[in-house]
Amino acid sequence: MQFKTIQRLLVLLGMVGLTLNMMLGLTYAESVAIPSLVISQFKITSSNGQFVSLYNTTDISLDMTKYQLQYFNNYDLTKATSSRQLPLTGSLPAHGYYMISDDSQLLCYQMTVNSSTLGFSSIAGLVEIMSSNQVSPGGSVSPVLQDYVGWSKTATSGAQTLPASTNASLLRQPLTNQYNPDIASPGSGTWLAVQPDANNSCVLMAVSSPTTKVDSPSTINPIVSSPPLVIVAPTSEDVAEPLANTPDINIGLSTPQITEILPNPLATGNDSTNEYIELYNPNNSPFDVSDYSLQAGTTTLHTYVLPSGSLLAPMSYTAYYSKLTGLTLSNSGGQVKLLNSELETISQTAIYDGAKDGQAWALANDKWIWTTSATPGSLNIINTPVVAKPNIKPIVVKSASSTAKSSKSTASAPTKAINSNPPVANPSPIHSWTLALVASLALLYGAYEYRTDLGNQFHKLTRYFSRWRNYRPTFAWWRSHRIGQRSRWWQNFFRKRLSKGYGQ
Repeated sequence: MQFKTIQRLLVLLGMVGLTLNMMLGLTYAESVAIPSLVISQFKITSSNGQFVSLYNTTDISLDMTKYQLQYFNNYDLTKATSSRQLPLTGSLPAHGYYMISDDSQLLCYQMTVNSSTLGFSSIAGLVEIMSSNQVSPGGSVSPVLQDYVGWSKTATSGAQTLPASTNASLLRQPLTNQYNPDIASPGSGTWLAVQPDANNSCVLMAVSSPTTKVDSPSTINPIVSSPPLVIVAPTSEDVAEPLANTPDINIGLSTPQITEILPNPLATGNDSTNEYIELYNPNNSPFDVSDYSLQAGTTTLHTYVLPSGSLLAPMSYTAYYSKLTGLTLSNSGGQVKLLNSELETISQTAIYDGAKDGQAWALANDKWIWTTSATPGSLNIINTPVVAKPNIKPIVVKSASSTAKSSKSTASAPTKAINSNPPVANPSPIHSWTLALVASLALLYGAYEYRTDLGNQFHKLTRYFSRWRNYRPTFAWWRSHRIGQRSRWWQNFFRKRLSKGYGQ
């Protein structure tokens, strides 16, 4: 009986200790006042691809390794049967977009693409964007909720209704005057069902009104920057005259741009055929590049003159391969320029250093960066370097030859040197009175649970003290008697010693 009582008391003490430990070392998720990363658009269908687009609301670049996407297979967590986390990689420029996609998507504005197997339920689900916050170095790390959205196939409270069309998606509202999500707090705002226009996939139309055009980031954030020069027709002395031999077809049009080059293709011995220079025509009309020149190199220059009758199709990308131009792009560093018929530079790349196998030097947000996805003749896709993390596949949007070069280095893709912590809120400390209240409640519960055992112990103690009161007089006499005996013995001892001393 005593063993069981002691065992129960130990359990009670363990409960109190565990409660205090949980309260003192608690890591809980809180939400930020103004999120730094929000969900701007998502598409959840049983077929035809799924994606989630994120938007950086801050004026700084975000280190995406400090964020993760949390998925549940139901918007009601009491009914969810599975969940998983998708780590994010790379960095996201200020006010930039980041897409997690399980299939190739048509990109109509600048964004970073992260290919991953999603497999989200098209019946019901929930995704959250979480970041990590650490109050001090070496301290505990707490999750911080940035944004979330839930969905359902049928209309229900607390979830967004998925559109029936497999081509449709949900776009975050409201938007700023720059057509970016204007979200004041996690989970706020509304969602609008949209789908691509039949004639232009980069134009979004409202599902509820197929003839109503919907503003989106692609409205003001094109895939490439505005060209630096516009060819004008002279109307007065104050307007610059076009070049004497400028074709009439080009008057009033923006000049083409170099948007991508591939100095070091994959596979062995194909530099003379598979290297390319890509030009983009941003106009709605063809652009005549007859007698324009492509020039490669920084010290030793090599030039290719485009033949007469060369036209760039409207709003299109055209790749000129080395098999045609005879231009060889240096793997150790170089630059490419586009010259007009008067040999004036109208577009040029930034000077690059060593070129890695299969990586393209591409224009994005007015900057030239390396991308692991070479996309000749199509929209630029800026892929972050592949990082070996769970549930993340290598970032591949357009396939390339998998045969490694034997004569070239196999260095890994470079990582952008950006180290910015997301602006997250610090967790509020737990008040000491809260801890005291929880500990008191735990003790009261334990006292109630073991009231019978505690009562038995109390009665045993009362009987013990009653017996002690009965034996106390006897003990007092014995104690005084023993003290008296010892006192007399010491008196006799010193008396004998002193008498011997005086006798000498």
